[in-house]
Amino acid sequence: MRKLKNFSRFILTVVLLAAITACSIRGPAQRTAKQVFVLQGTPASSEHLKAADQSGCSLRVSTPSSASGFNTARMAYSTEPNQLDYFAYHEWAAPPAKMIAELMETRLDASGLFKFIISGSPGVRADLRLDSHLQSLQQDFRADTSSVNLTLKISLIEVGTRNLVDSRSFSYWETAKSANAQAGVAAANHAVEQFIIDLSEFLETSLTKAACSDAY
Repeated sequence: MRKLKNFSRFILTVVLLAAITACSIRGPAQRTAKQVFVLQGTPASSEHLKAADQSGCSLRVSTPSSASGFNTARMAYSTEPNQLDYFAYHEWAAPPAKMIAELMETRLDASGLFKFIISGSPGVRADLRLDSHLQSLQQDFRADTSSVNLTLKISLIEVGTRNLVDSRSFSYWETAKSANAQAGVAAANHAVEQFIIDLSEFLETSLTKAACSDAY
């Protein structure tokens, strides 16, 4: 009986050693590295953003806000109605609303529509404030092909009087070329580019209602 026990222990030891050796040969388990993406529009389309006549107004781009579930760098997608999930190995470099606000500031500054544009420096006074609220940026897999939905609300406010000059919601559905995160990123950047173009046209029209505007 004792010999049987000793033999069983010997067999168990051999099996454990073999398993440890196999793990050592294979090395540690490979981890999938996260891929990080940015929202910068599609610069090749920048010629569509025409130069504007300066309005005479200055603009502050305020800190953006986001709907629940989107104030994160995690990349959102949906496979069912009213359901939000996140990719495990793909994410944004920063919360999308922040990247879009930075792009708004850069591109509107380049358009020449305003005397100057600021985002920080609370001691610097501007005539107008541009508020933005990201309501949705997610890839939708509920159809045969995936698509990206971008929805934002923009408000233009006179700083001195706190009057609302104008407000508008922008919504886009951009079809992705394939059903994966990388294609979703490309579609999101196309949607963001169209938003920047539409925003510039919206502001050019809205500024005629602002007291600081030369056209007022």
